[in-house]
Order: sequence, then structure tokens, then C-alpha cells
Amino acid sequence: MDILLSVLEFAASYNSYTNLKLRMHHIPVERPPLNLLRQELAGTCIYLDILQKTTSEINSKKGDQLDNNVSQDESSSTVKSDSSLTERAEEKLVSFCGQVLKEASDFQSSMGETNNMDIHRVLELRSPIIVKVVKGMCLMNSQIFRKHLRQFYPFITKLVCCDQMDVRGAVGDLFSMQLTALLPQKIDVAPPSSFADRKSVGIALES
Repeated sequence: MDILLSVLEFAASYNSYTNLKLRMHHIPVERPPLNLLRQELAGTCIYLDILQKTTSEINSKKGDQLDNNVSQDESSSTVKSDSSLTERAEEKLVSFCGQVLKEASDFQSSMGETNNMDIHRVLELRSPIIVKVVKGMCLMNSQIFRKHLRQFYPFITKLVCCDQMDVRGAVGDLFSMQLTALLPQKIDVAPPSSFADRKSVGIALES
């Protein structure tokens, strides 16, 4: 994992928004710098997959241990070990997703109304990685997502207006799969039959 993360961090630093923006001046449109971008995307896929499986399977393992006739000491020791592994995986997962979202949202905010094609090309080149991370968050353990929602939410909302439609689509999926479940359930109100009823409903809604 550490080796994979080191390779991924190197590719990400080389492919950072700032570096790509500078290199756009020297690279023809028909020859984008794809090699390390592909490496970063492949590393992102593997890294997320490992962390997602680690944080999603531990809970089921705990449940299986409680169902089996395992000695209390062995069960307690295994649960502690699994809990420590889950915490480390959660920390790495949240840190990685948060970093990708922050960089993407910061770059999106800095674009403003600019028509600079180099900037739009940079976002286009980075979008597969953004999409992979956002789609990965759709499958994130819901308890972990809810726990760190305060950290994620400002970055997610900035990406709603992203120029890249595939990024918007991924954000829409994230809203549907993770955020919708956190909203209060819809309350159906029967249409008021009189002025007094309408007034009482209005007062209730205002309160």
C-alpha cells in the first residue's frame, strides 16, 4: 500500500493542475501528456478499491465473529485488530478523496469566466480521475461518508457547476446514492379545503 501510494503521489504531483497548466504551453493539442495520467488513474482505481473493500468488509466480519462459537478472548483480539485496520483505511480513504475533491474544486473556482483553452484542457485531462474518486465515494461506507460529510460537502457543491459533464454526472450520482438518504423524508400534506385550513398550513410551514 505504501509503495502504491508513493507511486500515486508522484504521478499526482507531476500531473497537478499547476504543472499541467504550465506544460500546456509547450504540448500540442493532439499530443496530451497521457502516460503519467494513465498511471495516476490506474493507481487511483487500485488504491480506492483496496480501501473501499477494507472499510466495507470489516463490519461483516465482525458480524460473522459474533455468530460463530469463538472464544471470547480470540474474538476480542480479532475485533480490536480489525478495528485498527478499519480506522487506518478510513483515514487514508477520507484523506485521499478529500484531497482530490479539494484540488478539483479549488481549480474550478479559480477558472471563473475565463475562456483560456489551456485551463479547460487541464480540467478535461484531470476529469477521469475526479470522476473515479466521486464514483468511488458513491460506494463508500455510508457511515464513513456521513461522518465526514462536513469535510466533503463544500468541495462537492463547487463541482456541481463543473465544465466537464462527466464530472457533473458523477456528482449527480453521489447526490442520489449518498446525500438523498440523509435528507428528511418528504411529508405529504393534504390540500387545504378552506381559507382557515390554508392559513393554518402556512403558519405550520413558517414555523
